[in-house]
Amino acid sequence: MKFSASTLRLLSGAGIALLAGAILIAVGFFRHEVYITVDGSEPARHTVWGNTVSGALRSTDVRLSPEDRANPAPGTVLSEGMLIEVATAAPVEIEIGGGRLNLVSAERIPSNLIQEAGLQIFPGDEVWVDGVLVDPQVELVATRFLSLELRQANRVTLHRETGQQVLLGAGPTLAHALEQSGVALYASDVLVPGPTEYIVENLEVDHLPGTLVEIRQGADILHSRTAGSTVGLALASAGISLQGLDYSLPAEHEEIPDDGVIQVMRVSEEVLLEQELVGFMTEFQALTDVPIDTLQVVQAGEYGLQAQRIRVRVENGEEIARIVEDEWLVKEPVPRIEGYGTQITIQTLDTPHGTIEYWRAVEFYATSYSPANSGTPLDAPWYGQVFCGGNMQNGFVGVDLDYVPCGTPLYIPGYGFAVAMDTGAISGAWIDLGYLDKDYVPWHQFVTVYFLTPVPSADSIAWIIPPGNAR
Repeated sequence: MKFSASTLRLLSGAGIALLAGAILIAVGFFRHEVYITVDGSEPARHTVWGNTVSGALRSTDVRLSPEDRANPAPGTVLSEGMLIEVATAAPVEIEIGGGRLNLVSAERIPSNLIQEAGLQIFPGDEVWVDGVLVDPQVELVATRFLSLELRQANRVTLHRETGQQVLLGAGPTLAHALEQSGVALYASDVLVPGPTEYIVENLEVDHLPGTLVEIRQGADILHSRTAGSTVGLALASAGISLQGLDYSLPAEHEEIPDDGVIQVMRVSEEVLLEQELVGFMTEFQALTDVPIDTLQVVQAGEYGLQAQRIRVRVENGEEIARIVEDEWLVKEPVPRIEGYGTQITIQTLDTPHGTIEYWRAVEFYATSYSPANSGTPLDAPWYGQVFCGGNMQNGFVGVDLDYVPCGTPLYIPGYGFAVAMDTGAISGAWIDLGYLDKDYVPWHQFVTVYFLTPVPSADSIAWIIPPGNAR
């Protein structure tokens, strides 16, 4: 078959177009943008040629050994923007029960590594990496060498007074196994064998928990445990010491009480020196050269001084005792001496009732009364009678008989002549002027009372008459 020149030119152009299209399809099929991370590094973007993960890795010079691991798998077809994670294998050493197993693996999850080594993890087992307890299900950071320790749990039987408890502990020591099992161990607890004992299978342990005590110091409360049986040992376990006068309830040598409560009493004593004034007495002295009813100070009084040595005891901040150990008189008090006059001079006074002769004149407070207003019941046998004898009449007055004896003749201006014949609820310089009911005159005032001659004997005179008061 023959073709014309124009036909040949048409066929040649079509062939070139088909070839160019095929080349473009091939380029688009083998060329991809992907991200590759090796052993957890930051993902790097690469333009790669190929249609599988293994081809992409070869185009970036990443060579996988048989133990290395790629994700997605090496035969996976590439997609645009795919993330390829590469974990390179590293030597792994697993220590178990004193022996060692070695393998090379790209695995970083401890439980999977242990399974690759043909081992199993059971409840209570522990995985340690470089001396640190790790979660066997958590992926580790990639390293060039990985060392694991599988501590297998052993059966431990804990015997107590309240019964026994079976634990699974990975050790290495008994204390660690108890902590792993959530058993609280206090410094006061007693373990046989001791807490540093290495764990072996079917270990039998006697556990004697310390006694729980409550130690009270005033308002402070401390809870502690002790292995001792006495109060003193319990305090020592809690780091509390009794000093000087301190004591405890119960005492140190006594057994710990059933309720575990111990009271610590912090005691201090202080010796005080205290002084107080001592009052002075007042003495009276007769002065023969001074007129009667005149007082003057012969000697001023002075306070004395008394000293005491006092021991004060304080327990837990509260004073509980104050004891006087000694006392003495530092300075004697000096009495006050008041002199009273005893010099009597007879004098005269003109009055509406004539001239009177008197030996003493004293100001009294005067009131008045009569039988009807004296407060005595009408049917009383003594109604209308006076204390010194006889019936009331004008001129009889009531006084304090300690200072004005019965029968003393008196003169009271505005009242007249009078005789001390009665008494009542009055004292000192108070006079109650007596009247018959029909003659009664009320009095409430101060008045001068004149003591008329003759002068009584000195031993019957009250030389000092105090101010009047109602009793």
